[in-house]
Amino acid sequence: MNRSDGLDRFAQPISLEGRATSYFSSPEQDLDPRLFSGNQLKGWVRSGLMQLLFDFLHEKYRHADLWAHVWIAGSGVSYQWSAAREPGDLDVLIGVNYIQFRKANPEYLGLGDTEISQMLNEDFHTYLQPETENWNGFEVTFYVNPGATDITSINPYAAYDLTHNEWTVHPQQQSAPYKPVWEAMAQRDRNIASEIVTRYSKALSDLHGAQNDAARRNAESRLQASLSQGSALFEDIHQARKFAFSQTGEGYSDFYNYRWQAGKKYGTVPALRQMHDYLQAYKEGNAEENYGVQLPDTQTLIRRAATYRAKG
Repeated sequence: MNRSDGLDRFAQPISLEGRATSYFSSPEQDLDPRLFSGNQLKGWVRSGLMQLLFDFLHEKYRHADLWAHVWIAGSGVSYQWSAAREPGDLDVLIGVNYIQFRKANPEYLGLGDTEISQMLNEDFHTYLQPETENWNGFEVTFYVNPGATDITSINPYAAYDLTHNEWTVHPQQQSAPYKPVWEAMAQRDRNIASEIVTRYSKALSDLHGAQNDAARRNAESRLQASLSQGSALFEDIHQARKFAFSQTGEGYSDFYNYRWQAGKKYGTVPALRQMHDYLQAYKEGNAEENYGVQLPDTQTLIRRAATYRAKG
């Protein structure tokens, strides 16, 4: 595969377009009636989500009922649900008892808690979530927060315990915080993203219109540079948000959460995510073309090595 052909295949036009986000909406008086009767989660919602998760886990792992504690969390179970996109967003968070996980699945004794969490998350992303992109009007995502057996440690907006059918963190009727310095940072992110997208769009246009190899190589080089810059900024905003939902963060009211949510509002995050995804797809396509397979990342190699030792 010619390198420019690879970029041509994976790179598509991108624009910054603002999107509605529930974070900046006014809170409703009641919880989402599609999910709740008053403050109680509807039985079909709880049973449906638990069946989705445990049917999947039981295919790949053993005795998930002994090591998995399940919640739904985020804006979908808060009072700021009505401005959410369609389909709605529903986050299923799994707390893992790592000692019990290893007892039930001894082939993973060589993995640390973080590696186990990453393995589960990759399985969810690859195999489960493609089947739950529109589950009864909701895009359902599944995620393990490493070490968050107690969900309160990550300061969620709200958290409903599916395992015990009760609230762990009750939602509050609150509005997004506003601080001028935070808004200035969000605008700075948007301005930088706009410059990157402009360079990207020009390079993509030049690549499509190139009349000779030299012009194509120059356009491709500028296109790949802009993709790398966009991907790096996306990772910065995305990874920093994790600080908000950590033991030292402030959750809903944390600056890093505001920055992420404002990035969605202004179109910064969706545009940068596209650039990140295009770059990853290009790299994976190159690896498969050159080596016949997609090369595993470092963490996957570590997990495989530990698993092979355990089986040996």
